[in-house]
Amino acid sequence: MSETKKKKDSNELLNFLMIIIGLLFIFKAVMEFLAWADIYTPEWAVDDAVLSIFGGQGTISILLGIWCLISGIGMFKEEEYAMGMGLVVLSIMAASGIMTMISWGGGSFDGAYWPNYLIIVATIVGVVGFFWLLFTYKRYD
Repeated sequence: MSETKKKKDSNELLNFLMIIIGLLFIFKAVMEFLAWADIYTPEWAVDDAVLSIFGGQGTISILLGIWCLISGIGMFKEEEYAMGMGLVVLSIMAASGIMTMISWGGGSFDGAYWPNYLIIVATIVGVVGFFWLLFTYKRYD
């Protein structure tokens, strides 16, 4: 008897989004580091809060970027670790994005600051992706 293996089907869209968002977070952190080190200051990095790379946002950006990238790549291979890591990364993206957007409630949203749009997209992907992984966790068994 020939036993056929059923190939698991991953959600490529979520994987791609996590990889792209991870790369964007890493790019943002590198640009903030360059501005902090006074090597190159992009137009959008004119705020003192942006220039404090070790003050929180830069650290969160680099960590989210790296782990989001690793998780997205691992989910293409249907690895068990990637599902757990993905849940953690997506929940952090969702929670930090929601808290940031709540702070914009007073009219402090800056449309010219491109990382704000990254936060919006990451929040949406974080919330939807988190629930998607919860509902499809069986594929990682």
